[in-house]
Amino acid sequence: MEESLLCERVRAFWDKAQERLKAAHLLYQEGFYEEAISTAYYAALWAARALLLPEGAEPRTHEGVRTLLGFYYIRTGRMPHEMGKIFNQRLDERMRADYSADTYLDAEDVERALQEAEQFLQAAQAILREGGYLGDGASTGGGA
Repeated sequence: MEESLLCERVRAFWDKAQERLKAAHLLYQEGFYEEAISTAYYAALWAARALLLPEGAEPRTHEGVRTLLGFYYIRTGRMPHEMGKIFNQRLDERMRADYSADTYLDAEDVERALQEAEQFLQAAQAILREGGYLGDGASTGGGA
């Protein structure tokens, strides 16, 4: 993929990550806890997809993103192991929030999800900036 197109796509994915993080905060503020947890995961998902683009990887499934994130970033030490745990936790909680009728999630669960999504985006942002894919104007600000 041409470098300018790659940078453009990385930035588009990054923008989606930031939008999802902001939306998750807004959902939390309005008391939509399950939706906030799900959307916080999607913030991390888009950030992970942005990380994978420079590797030439465009997985089509959530599990594919999880696997390739581990392969390219966690196992190699390019991203702290804790970030892999956070991504996995966000995916698992998103599944519970979206598909389990018996799940009860409270404000504390959402606050943790938002904090972890922000941590993941910060780690991804550092890598993407180091690679020259994001300028200094990119932020992870989604909070209120």
